[in-house]
Amino acid sequence: MPFRLEWSIEGQKQLSRNLRGISETMGNWQPAFKKVAKELKEVFSNDVFATKGKAIDERWAPLKPQYLAQKRAQGYPADPLVKTGKMQKSFKSMVKMDSATVWNSIAYAKYHQSNKPRKKIPRRAMMKLGNNQKALVVKIFHTHFVKKLK
Repeated sequence: MPFRLEWSIEGQKQLSRNLRGISETMGNWQPAFKKVAKELKEVFSNDVFATKGKAIDERWAPLKPQYLAQKRAQGYPADPLVKTGKMQKSFKSMVKMDSATVWNSIAYAKYHQSNKPRKKIPRRAMMKLGNNQKALVVKIFHTHFVKKLK
């Protein structure tokens, strides 16, 4: 039976691949899951904020002029989703033998990430597998598989 690699964010499947020639019985996949979790946390907490979502193919809406002026007047950065930096530094992960979970531990992060309909704040997703992240995940698992064969 082929090994199936799947990643979901908020219950939405972001990546689904059959890795041909790879059996589920190949043993411990935890190192690959650990590396992917580490890399994705890095992307979500750094690249996504630096590019205002572009890194995950999810451009953020700009701040409303009134809120931008308010942030600047209070001495905060003009960047969306950055006031104290706390949310940006709150990505966590949990890795098991056959899975990895990455999340943001700040309670209000879910309001920005959620894909539910909204009226006030625009969606500014921080976690998504864009094309670059999908390629990264597959590459990490492929590299892990090749190492196991040697």
